[in-house]
Amino acid sequence: MSAGLDRERMLDAIEAQAGLVRFALTGDGDDGDGGDGAGGGADVGAPVPSCPDWTVHDLVVHLGTANWWGGANVREANPEGRARGMREVMESAPPASAGADALARWYADLVVVANKTYTDADLDAPAWTFAGPGRAGYWLRRQLHETAIHRWDLEAALRGVAGTTPLMDDVAMDGIDEFCTALRPVLDLVKPPLPVTIRLRAGDREWSLRGAEGTGEVEVAGTAETLILLLWGRVGRDADLEVVGDVAGLDAALEVGLSN
Repeated sequence: MSAGLDRERMLDAIEAQAGLVRFALTGDGDDGDGGDGAGGGADVGAPVPSCPDWTVHDLVVHLGTANWWGGANVREANPEGRARGMREVMESAPPASAGADALARWYADLVVVANKTYTDADLDAPAWTFAGPGRAGYWLRRQLHETAIHRWDLEAALRGVAGTTPLMDDVAMDGIDEFCTALRPVLDLVKPPLPVTIRLRAGDREWSLRGAEGTGEVEVAGTAETLILLLWGRVGRDADLEVVGDVAGLDAALEVGLSN
C-alpha cells in the first residue's frame, strides 16, 4: 500500500477522480436523456490526443474495466495469478451510440463495486500484482493513480489541457512515488535501460530513475502534478520544469516513453 496515503484518503481521492470522470461525460452529473440512454453530454466519439487511436468511449471503457479488474484481483486473493474476466466487462459497456449518459452510468456502477471491495478488504491480504505476489493494498493505490491520469486524459480531450482539474498535491506526490518505486522497476526488468539517470524533485521530496551504467544524469524539478504528467508522457520537458544536466539523455528517454 501507499507509504504516504492511508486507505481513507485514497478512497476519498478515487471518489473525487471518478466523480470528475462522470462530470466530464455528463456535464452536471444528472442523466439528461429522460431514460432513453442516448441524451446529451460529451461527444464520446471525440479523439483522445494523449492516448492515440482512442476515442472518449474507448478511454472510459478501458478505465472502467481497469477499475473493476483492480477490485477483482483483491476479491480473488490469489497471489499466483491475475484475475480473469476483463473481456466480459469491456463487452458489457454500452456502445458509443448510446451516448455519454449511458457510459457514465456504466462506469459509475463499476467504481461502486471496486470501492466497496477496497473498503471491506484486508489491505494486507495476499493478491497478485504486476510485480508478482503482493498485497491487496497495491490495487487501491494503483487504481487511484490509473483513474487520476485517465481523468486528465478525458478532460484534456474534451476541454483542452488548460481545462483540466488540478491534481491534489498529496495524490500527485504519491503518484510519483508509485511510478518510481513500484512500476518503473518492473519495466526495468523487461525493457532496455534508460539512456540517462533521471533525478526528480518536487518540494522536499526526491526520487531517482537509474539509467544504464556510464550514462549521464539529469535533474528535473517542478510541481508534483507536472512531474507525474511527465512520467506518464502527458507533458514534455517544455512544461513548467527546471531541467539541469544531460538534457539530450532526457529527451531520448522521453521519446521512447518512461511508462512504456
